[in-house]
Amino acid sequence: MKFVTFTLILFFSMAHADEPLEAPKSYRTCDAYINFCAYSELGKNTTVYAVKDKFTLTELYQIPGWHRSILISPTGTYVAVGYSGLNLVSKEVTSEEVMLTIYKNGSLINEYKLGQLLHSMGSLEPTVSHYHWGSITRIDDYGVELETIEGSVGIVHSTGKIFLPNES
Repeated sequence: MKFVTFTLILFFSMAHADEPLEAPKSYRTCDAYINFCAYSELGKNTTVYAVKDKFTLTELYQIPGWHRSILISPTGTYVAVGYSGLNLVSKEVTSEEVMLTIYKNGSLINEYKLGQLLHSMGSLEPTVSHYHWGSITRIDDYGVELETIEGSVGIVHSTGKIFLPNES
């Protein structure tokens, strides 16, 4: 019985442990169908490409800077850039921290702050040294979907309207 209790305590503490992020490095990410990819090169801009036939790449546009978290819509039109700390924010985070930046064909269309994506900053879940806030789950030509610690959040590109959990 003591072993089971110890194992459960150990597992629970590991589930809420903070792991250091990988060192920044250049990388490629693609939409689900691999029709569009972004190459985020360390120290340079992020380039979005259309992928054709035998993986022939055609540059579509660039987004300023390197980004750790990038999602591309299935048409390549929209790109969501997430918070560089991914699903964790520092204990000193404020409601003004930009968590999501949306680009359309390489042009910035909107930024969303943590305070806009939650009903209450008090709902942030503490980990060992950070808070867990959530993550970006998908993007399409209509909007973006996030899963926060409060539930699903939707954002409409055309209006910027944010739908928090329990809102319609």
